[in-house]
Amino acid sequence: MKKIIYITIAILTASIFASCSQDLLEIPQKGVVPYEDFYDGSPENAIGAAVTIYQSVGQMYTTGAGFGISGVGWCIGNSRHALTNGPSDDIYWGSGDKGDHVFGLEINEYRPSFGSSSEVIGQQYYVCYQLIRNCNLLLENWEESSDATIKQARAEARLFRAMAHFHLATYWGDVILVENTMNGSERPEVTPQAEVFKWCIDEIGAIANDLPSKSGLNDKKLAIRATKEFALALKGKIQVFAKDWNGAKTSLKAVISSGKYALVPGTKMSELLHGECDACEEKLLDLNYLDFPGVRLTGKNHGQANQADMWRSGNGGFWGKCLPSKIIQSEGWGGGGNPSKSFVEAIMAHEPDSYRRKAWIMSYDELITDLEWNGHEPGSDDPLTAEERMMSPVIGIQPGYHYFGSVGYFSMKRAPRRADLNKNTDSNTHENQNVMRYAEVLLLYAEACAMTNDSDGLQYLNMVAERAGAPTYSSLTMDNVKQEKRFEMFVEGCRFADLVRWGDAATVLKDQGKEVPSFYDEYWDPATKQPTGKPHHFVVDYSDAYYNKAGEYGFVAGKNERMPFPKNTVEQNENLNQNPGWN
Repeated sequence: MKKIIYITIAILTASIFASCSQDLLEIPQKGVVPYEDFYDGSPENAIGAAVTIYQSVGQMYTTGAGFGISGVGWCIGNSRHALTNGPSDDIYWGSGDKGDHVFGLEINEYRPSFGSSSEVIGQQYYVCYQLIRNCNLLLENWEESSDATIKQARAEARLFRAMAHFHLATYWGDVILVENTMNGSERPEVTPQAEVFKWCIDEIGAIANDLPSKSGLNDKKLAIRATKEFALALKGKIQVFAKDWNGAKTSLKAVISSGKYALVPGTKMSELLHGECDACEEKLLDLNYLDFPGVRLTGKNHGQANQADMWRSGNGGFWGKCLPSKIIQSEGWGGGGNPSKSFVEAIMAHEPDSYRRKAWIMSYDELITDLEWNGHEPGSDDPLTAEERMMSPVIGIQPGYHYFGSVGYFSMKRAPRRADLNKNTDSNTHENQNVMRYAEVLLLYAEACAMTNDSDGLQYLNMVAERAGAPTYSSLTMDNVKQEKRFEMFVEGCRFADLVRWGDAATVLKDQGKEVPSFYDEYWDPATKQPTGKPHHFVVDYSDAYYNKAGEYGFVAGKNERMPFPKNTVEQNENLNQNPGWN
């Protein structure tokens, strides 16, 4: 009986497939537009192609690192943050200990293990070329046109293609310049860095006037899309890197004179990179993130949570039974931006009580006294005064813990806020990702003026300092510009590239990674893990600060000015030679 049934099923199956036509088997994939229908040259689809480009721009800022995960789901950190801020003297990478988050620690400390196989390097290199490819696809499928939609989309494609090439040339030096889509058999050669910079400047200059301008300071719709002024600001920045000082002054002053941007008040500086200041008057371009309730969107969200720098949940983690109320409570392995000893000492000596200092970094003691703590806020069942917090066993780090890679100060600039959370989630956030803000424009203009003995830049240097609540400057010197740029653009991806182009990296970074201290809270007895009777206070611990031996830390001149090309890329292209000092 079973044999008959099996034979019958086989015959029926064969009959069904025999009776089907080939057309019936070719079922269109739902939710997907065929390539030839999408890249059709129409104004309607030009908008979609531009959106694809903006998504690729977002990947430059959100692609994750750690556990080999790129861009989606859970990841430990942000590869762009690791590449641009990690090698600077402004931060310790932090994390659990010296063996944790190696992808960030090795670039921060210049360990020998960092090289061409680093996922940070691979991810940033590839997302740049993916963006370039998407830009080239638009440009090749939408020819020059008088149609306003197509004209704007083409301008955006050329702008962001230039931005990607600028990022590549800044960190890798001589790179492959790609002006058209390529097939897998092509093996292009590199273009010298100076020529790439010039190409970027010319590209942006050619299309800036094809982009719209904001209607005024509060035009939020055009703060999240490329404008003429953003194009000119980016052009001016590249001109500064190319040492075209007069050209930079012209480009940047046009942005300043437009009157469409302004610095937010000093009292709002703590909100600059958070939701309250999304698309505000200081933003030249924000990448817009929307609130999708209950949805974990990309690695950006978890990477953002990790910039909480060792915040832990209250259920047995690093911290005690509660956390400051404004900080995300549920997660955050930490790492990725504890302010370094040199940064803390510099800013505390210059402006200890400024809006900027308190917005950017806070001491462990200040966290306890100045912030409200979960479950102990005014109006709660158990509110605490500042004095009571200093003696509370449920606030601060738990007994027996040392905080690795820190001198007792925390970066608050990007610490994830509960106010930025997506609805119905306790971890992923939707604050915008800023690409460029007005303060950087003013500082770049001040630098170009300083390099040409033009006193006009002093007023704009002081505009940034005055807004920060910091001392102003009596003269426009490069030393003053460098100091103000360091303080204002802390962990915004500027410091390392600035040190390299200024020629200061070999001196400033030669001992990076030599000394990586921790701190502990003297409230707790380290042996008994019981209260000592002293109030909460950090004590910097140097007992294991020198774990990197000679030759295992520090910037190497002639090598570290440029990043290594990804190993497999060099292996596949005989015309691409590895940068000096790398293998």
